[in-house]
Amino acid sequence: MILQPMHLVSVAKQKMSEFSPSISESTLTSAIFHPSVVIFDKDGTLVCFHTMWNSWCEDLARRMSAETSKDMASDIYDLMGYDYKTKKVGMGILAEKTHPYIKEKVVEMLVKQGFHEWEAKKVLEKTWKDTPENMQIKMTGNLRDLFSRLKKKDIKIAICTSDSREGTEEFLETLHLQDFLDIVVCGDDKVSKCKPDPHNAIYICKELNVDLSEAIMVGDTPADTIMGQAANLGLTIGVLTGVGTHEDLTHADLIVNSVSEVVDLITDNSSNKDFHSVTVTSRGLCKIAERSSLHTTARSSGFRS
Repeated sequence: MILQPMHLVSVAKQKMSEFSPSISESTLTSAIFHPSVVIFDKDGTLVCFHTMWNSWCEDLARRMSAETSKDMASDIYDLMGYDYKTKKVGMGILAEKTHPYIKEKVVEMLVKQGFHEWEAKKVLEKTWKDTPENMQIKMTGNLRDLFSRLKKKDIKIAICTSDSREGTEEFLETLHLQDFLDIVVCGDDKVSKCKPDPHNAIYICKELNVDLSEAIMVGDTPADTIMGQAANLGLTIGVLTGVGTHEDLTHADLIVNSVSEVVDLITDNSSNKDFHSVTVTSRGLCKIAERSSLHTTARSSGFRS
């Protein structure tokens, strides 16, 4: 079940109608919690997925077509989930899987096309590139400002991405974000396991000495949100800046438009007067209600003492 934006706090809003409309959002904010770490997916969450990977798909198809003397475009696009007409990547292996996994699938595709396995591996070796030749980065928000706000609240920042270490480090260096990050786990790291396996989220919390219940996962695909739930993290938030829709992100506790709104929710940004639309899933409603109940009990106990 999906509750429409802000229904979680509609009662509070009705009872406090003399306050501004933002009262409902502030009520939701106080009901979440102050996390110890926020784990961000990268592509589709921090940066526009389509801007970065559209040209990569087309360039890979062009190189493979030249190498094999066959038109491989439709096969590559179908495999990656890329729509050439709309120039958008849909849900599929490029959006959700690691590069090592995708490379295995490319080899399998070539074998089905009639290539021997050794030939397919040779084609892949000659044509594969981990990162776009001319990396185009379009941020989904002012990342330096957002990360700075988290750091001011003593909240650790992690990135868990299916992208390669090479591509991720290029992204961080280009945007000068390295100093904000406490840990980065990439798809081709030896310690990494493919999402939605909860291993990476658990690993990040262990390395940072953070309890799983005090971590938030933020991502744009089911692989991200299922990983967050499987790891039993405190909260899992889906964002709509990538390939996932509301229907795709039903495993999230909350669904918001962007990472800017995520940071607004957990840092109580009084300077931002914008009223955000938040979708709360039934799973998220239960989590927030339980946490709010615990906070109320704790406050009551404090008063009695």
